[in-house]
Amino acid sequence: MMDVLSPIVVLGLLLAALAGFVLGWWIRGRQMAGRELTLKRQFDNRLSAIEQDARHVLERARLESEASRRKIEAERDRLYTRLSKLDPEGSGIVNPPPRARLSRTRKIRKRPARPASAAERARARAAGERDDLTRIKGIGPAFEARLNEMGYRTYRDLARWTSEDLDTLGKGLGARIRLKEWSDRAAELHRRKYDA
Repeated sequence: MMDVLSPIVVLGLLLAALAGFVLGWWIRGRQMAGRELTLKRQFDNRLSAIEQDARHVLERARLESEASRRKIEAERDRLYTRLSKLDPEGSGIVNPPPRARLSRTRKIRKRPARPASAAERARARAAGERDDLTRIKGIGPAFEARLNEMGYRTYRDLARWTSEDLDTLGKGLGARIRLKEWSDRAAELHRRKYDA
């Protein structure tokens, strides 16, 4: 009888060990799932807290920016009011359009170019004043020599060309389209050389 019981006992012990292993694996899996769920909740809570803080910071920055903009516009309006009091004739020069937006970029005004008189060109020639006109795109050594012969030796001379000068020079040089570009570039080079 012992021979029959021993395989049953062994089989029972193996089944008990297998059941214990499966039960332990299942319990451990549940524990891991519980930890994973807890970590996921903690992560989600932290993430939502960070997002909420970021929204608060952005909202605060937006409100501060809006307050600064209102303050600047109020100061601008106050200054325009003071200027309008200084302009009793009401010429309208200092009165802005109502609630105009602040400009984000500063506009640079070009100074109006006036033609160099013959006396000024003669004075520059006598003083030996001369600029490197070849720095202007489209003017090579040959054109520079022709311009020098005509009395145009400096950037200032070219910058002061009027539309009549451009017509006259265009007929003589055959480069009417480029002359306006040359005049603008010469004015820029003159400002860089003397205003900087």
